[in-house]
Amino acid sequence: MIRVSGTLDMTTGNTLEKELQLSGINRLVLDLNECHFISSAGLRVILVARKQMAGENRTMIVINVSPDVYGIFELTGLSKLLTVKRKIREIAMDNLQLISAGVCGECYRLDKETVVKLYHEGVEPYMAEKEKQFAQAAFVMGIPTAISYDVVACAGRTGVVFELLDAELFSTVIRNDLSNLDRHAKMLVDVAKTIHNAKGDPAVLPNFKQSFRDYITQLEGVLPNEQIRLLMEKLESVPDAETCVHFDLHSSNIMIQNGEPVIIDMGDLAIGSYLFDVGLMYTIYGVEELGLSLLATKIPTAHGVQLWDGFYKHYFEDKPAEERAFFDNNRYFFASLRIIFSITFLPKLREQLVTMLKEILIPKIVGLPAL
Repeated sequence: MIRVSGTLDMTTGNTLEKELQLSGINRLVLDLNECHFISSAGLRVILVARKQMAGENRTMIVINVSPDVYGIFELTGLSKLLTVKRKIREIAMDNLQLISAGVCGECYRLDKETVVKLYHEGVEPYMAEKEKQFAQAAFVMGIPTAISYDVVACAGRTGVVFELLDAELFSTVIRNDLSNLDRHAKMLVDVAKTIHNAKGDPAVLPNFKQSFRDYITQLEGVLPNEQIRLLMEKLESVPDAETCVHFDLHSSNIMIQNGEPVIIDMGDLAIGSYLFDVGLMYTIYGVEELGLSLLATKIPTAHGVQLWDGFYKHYFEDKPAEERAFFDNNRYFFASLRIIFSITFLPKLREQLVTMLKEILIPKIVGLPAL
């Protein structure tokens, strides 16, 4: 790693060029954390280094780039030729209002116009950048998501800042109005079907089934081989689709703004069957033994089950009977997927999640009849 500070111009560029002895180097990291300006002469030095690092198994990356310097990279087109990582803005949690807390992270209000979703400590920083990218893609597709415009760091955690004007968490709305759970369930269905009617761009979004082949494979050593094969067989039996699946759609990832729902979490957006999202809703609200309704949304378990019943009824009312039957016969498999996924990226909760999978869900998957 080479750190560049101050201004990278003709004078300092000559010095940097002499330091860049790249023969035999397979990975070059330029850290621009302390660099506040780059001239055309400095850019040429970086281009020379890029040319020298070209070749199989050799990589070059520029990190901690300030907004001003990143603008220079974009203006000159170098951001398309190089791997350039922006500097992450640091924020403090002092006096921030906690909006919600879930399995993956917490949401805080930064000010009247913005909220921040902070992932728990231990979650890789790339998750926040991915969520920002997917949220922007979803917004362009017409999915009702908040505008995301910044990735931040806070006390060893990373997060995404969203623009939301005077919005209220949907879980809070529901908890304050438990007598109208059916109406809230219909809103959840409307949000879900808006996502499921959007065709996903494979150049931006991952294929859900392809990703999960890898996640299930990572359970080797956690589950017996025959159970891993069963999970893989059930995954392959799910019909393919070209439309979007959210895969973390529940009331604590939705804000209500002027009476309209706005999604604040797009980090798991993918291309796949809508059944994966229905299964996620079942995981959160319908499987009482998991207790995730209270954990993720603060909605009491019994009311969560009622919310699930309403969602299930309204979602499938215009679907073919065979699709409902397929979900019913595989509901615990679909419920297991979020747990499997979380095992792979939430190390602090791994033991608890593995227990849920092995003691609650796998026995039910094995015990259900095949369609």
